[in-house]
Amino acid sequence: MIKTTISIPEDIYAEAKKTAKNFSLLVSEALKEYLRKRRISKAVSSFGKWQKRDKESIEIVNELRKEESRKYANRAD
Repeated sequence: MIKTTISIPEDIYAEAKKTAKNFSLLVSEALKEYLRKRRISKAVSSFGKWQKRDKESIEIVNELRKEESRKYANRAD
């Protein structure tokens, strides 16, 4: 655990104190939920990125296999 100081509007603080007896726990739970939503949002936004590529997947893989540093993966030879 760490202690920190934050500034929040009084009305939000007052409502939060009415809602939960343990303000620290409430803030921790709210931050966990916020971070979870951010991770989900980031994952969802990455969907479809490969669909916008100029080449087919097999072409990309074959090019990677041709690179000198990736000879170990060249299964075509």
